[in-house]
Amino acid sequence: MIISRFAALLLPLLVSVSPVSGAEFTGNPRCGDCWCITDPADGNTCPTNTVGITDSFSTTDLLYSTFELANDPDFLKLQSASGGTCFPFSDTFGGVALSNYPESDAEQCVSPDEGEETVCAYVYDAESTTCEGRKYRIQNFPSTEDAMMSNAAILHEGACGVCSSAQDFGARIKTYGTLETDSIKCATTYTFSRDFPKLISCYEDLGFSEPCSELWAHFAATNGVKCALDCFPDATGVTKLNEDPPGCEPSKCLACQTEFRADFDRIAGIEFPKAGITERIAAKCTDFYRAIHDPCIGLEEKPDGEPLVTPESPVSTTETTGDSDASASAGNYIHTKVAALAVTLFATALVFLA
Repeated sequence: MIISRFAALLLPLLVSVSPVSGAEFTGNPRCGDCWCITDPADGNTCPTNTVGITDSFSTTDLLYSTFELANDPDFLKLQSASGGTCFPFSDTFGGVALSNYPESDAEQCVSPDEGEETVCAYVYDAESTTCEGRKYRIQNFPSTEDAMMSNAAILHEGACGVCSSAQDFGARIKTYGTLETDSIKCATTYTFSRDFPKLISCYEDLGFSEPCSELWAHFAATNGVKCALDCFPDATGVTKLNEDPPGCEPSKCLACQTEFRADFDRIAGIEFPKAGITERIAAKCTDFYRAIHDPCIGLEEKPDGEPLVTPESPVSTTETTGDSDASASAGNYIHTKVAALAVTLFATALVFLA
């Protein structure tokens, strides 16, 4: 992590700048009364400095989805080392295909290269004078300092991945707090059809790029095969993601996902904590990289935005055929409830979705 260095360089600037974006911090608790998992060594004190931490968005932030990408880097492509079809978790599972899931019988997907202090950022075209349709290049920088010296807008800590584009970031904003519901609809169709391309298309319909949609689809299907029972919902119809505070350790559902979720996060690039964004999966306070998200940064004409309505908690699977936002890992808890619905539908542990 490079939080301290980032804070020293950037936080004084952030304090003096008032972003027009509705991306801001409202104090939504994630672990007990705190927005993050506190440190016992620090007396479990919740940090009061929340500059660069986000837990809400506005309609202005949806403009990321309209951005025009000016380059085509390989890290935005979900592919094997040979450039062909791939399975993101092949190495994790020893190259053995998963049951009733032919798409898992493929080479390992390539992960982006990154250094210890790599950050992923957008470099905006100086000739773009409006937020909507803003032209940009996405690229990795060796460090926060390098990105700042290049006048780049940092999206997240770590290397860019297949879900780091502005299109995919805009989709995550649009579905912030509702992706769980949307995702379970996709998975329910997949349960009956076993049509993997259709599962990918369902995520594309939510606004994600094709490579990012395919990665989400693989996570969904894999989670269903591996973690259906561990992710079964409790009496309230909601899948538990963290244990009780103050520790808020990962639930057995998240623990089951640990190996392949790490692959997902690495290939996706963006993880919400690494972008300074909180979600229903509680993360340690020290895991957050602080960043300001403003699609109109640096522009004179800036539109007014209305706050996006974000559900406080996911809808119970006993009342809907939908599921919510995962993180990802970049928000990956979404698929835990998807798997749980499948178990409910079939009254069996033998489900193959997420």
